Amino acid sequence: MWCCRSFLGMLFALCVVCGHLSSQATPVKLPSCTIPGVGTPDSVWRQVRAAGFSFCVPASWQPRGHAHDSLDATRWNAARGSYVTWGRGRPLDEGSTRRSITGRIGRLTPGSNPRPTPSPEPPPEACSRSTTPVTVEGGILLINQVHCDNTWTITAFSTAPTIYLKGEAHSQDEAERLLLVMQTVQFPSSSP
Repeated sequence: MWCCRSFLGMLFALCVVCGHLSSQATPVKLPSCTIPGVGTPDSVWRQVRAAGFSFCVPASWQPRGHAHDSLDATRWNAARGSYVTWGRGRPLDEGSTRRSITGRIGRLTPGSNPRPTPSPEPPPEACSRSTTPVTVEGGILLINQVHCDNTWTITAFSTAPTIYLKGEAHSQDEAERLLLVMQTVQFPSSSP
């Protein structure tokens, strides 16, 4: 009986120790960005390994989520709320727009049929949109930029291979940095 209790006690202690060890994050050193002109000597950018391509982000951006196999996290966050995500296929909410419904709520007395009063037209959204094809190492990206209400949404996608990067920024400077991230995409060379 004593032997069984000792064994169970040691097994429990081993599980507790191993459980705590596995929850500790091991920092991973990501390779530096190899694209000329990206970053500065004081602010080296790092390369992100994605499925079928790679791209670079500023060294201050942090991964959100976990790396899998030989791929890095699918989301990278900047300190000021900007972020970029990557994936295979096309972005899920491509072409989505914001809509608002304006109306009046009132009480009607039974048997009455009042005439509806027209509602004022809501002001049009002040959004700007642009689409630009960009040649990157090993392929072509189509970059869509939408600027609405101090939010810049930038999406880059390719059809061969079918991949995308999508990000959001909340200032002009961060939007320019996000656009530069999109332009660092590299596809592997198909030649031997």
